[in-house]
Amino acid sequence: MNPVLALVALAIVGGAVVVVAARDTRTVVLALAVTLVASPLLADPLASPLGLAARLVGTILATYLLSVVARAPRDAFGSAGAGTLASPTGGSRIGWPAEMLVAASAAVVGYAAHGLGAQAGGPPLASAAGFAVAALAVAPVASGRDVIRVGTGSLLLIDSALLVRTALGGTAGDVEQLVTAALLVVLAGTVAALAATARADGSGGYALADMERLRLRREPDAHPLDQT
Repeated sequence: MNPVLALVALAIVGGAVVVVAARDTRTVVLALAVTLVASPLLADPLASPLGLAARLVGTILATYLLSVVARAPRDAFGSAGAGTLASPTGGSRIGWPAEMLVAASAAVVGYAAHGLGAQAGGPPLASAAGFAVAALAVAPVASGRDVIRVGTGSLLLIDSALLVRTALGGTAGDVEQLVTAALLVVLAGTVAALAATARADGSGGYALADMERLRLRREPDAHPLDQT
């Protein structure tokens, strides 16, 4: 086992655990950046400098867009104010130790299932990390109640698919790296726009829209006759 790839895999899975477990939005975005930056490095051989540069630029831009909406709200004078914190996200309901156990279990399955019965072109650690990140992303995507949690879970799910693809098909080419970077930027930009809209609707947080509150009330069809 390559110790460098093992450290990269640990960084990817550790960052994903923080993404799904933390409640501070800025911490979530920073951990997501670590996971997305380290993911293209989990390949043997490494991608070309052009492909790595494309993924790095895409990741930086994607996480920057999310960091904009993760900042503390500012007043009319552009100041965040003393003691003002950014809006929190949902975080894990079972705690980070349990999330680590979920990731470890999925990583063992992914390592054992490397290649899925066929000849694989990438390292088995990429399969292990991909399965671990996918297992962690299920809960935020399926049961998340705020835009940031669902959005970061979706980004983790895409990243897990890319890791498994690397494990099966080997190192991605430059064009694929460029397309992947563009996909991450578009998805992160969409999540950032939705999060900004959610925070501006008056609640101050990233909660998904309350359809009961937004539903227009219909006037009754029958009206009392005017008494004359």
